[in-house]
Amino acid sequence: MTGRRWVLPLLLALAPACSTARPSPVSSPVPSPWIVEPHERRGAAAAAQLIAQADDLVERGQVQSAYGIYERVLREHPEDPASATALYGLGRLQADPGGRLRNYRGAHAAFSRLLAEYPHSRWEAEARAWRAVLRDLLAREEESARLKSQIERLRQTDLDLERRR
Repeated sequence: MTGRRWVLPLLLALAPACSTARPSPVSSPVPSPWIVEPHERRGAAAAAQLIAQADDLVERGQVQSAYGIYERVLREHPEDPASATALYGLGRLQADPGGRLRNYRGAHAAFSRLLAEYPHSRWEAEARAWRAVLRDLLAREEESARLKSQIERLRQTDLDLERRR
């Protein structure tokens, strides 16, 4: 038994070395994906603050300013998860039928980009629904424009026939 007394202190001494804790950035030459550097935190915080500011502007009816801020987030923080929220905001502003920024094609493009670049974002389900609705709406608008054009041609043909009589 006395020969085995050294096993317990040895195990206790080695236990911290076998720990599953993440390595510290000082001891590891390879950056860890779990460790966020201070400048990355500042960038993420800045992007989140910009999104909050844009959302507040939307609530106050200042959609043009909000639109610009959402675009700024996409331009200055393309890798930040807040960019998914910025794309959703852009799409939402352009999909508003009564809004000054109404642009269904632009909204469809924003939601498509959101799904392509951030397929697992919290906006995935809503972006898919918006995109489907906008696709149907755009198809109906195109059909309506085509029918109006046909009606105008028929009207012109009818007028030409009346003049010949």
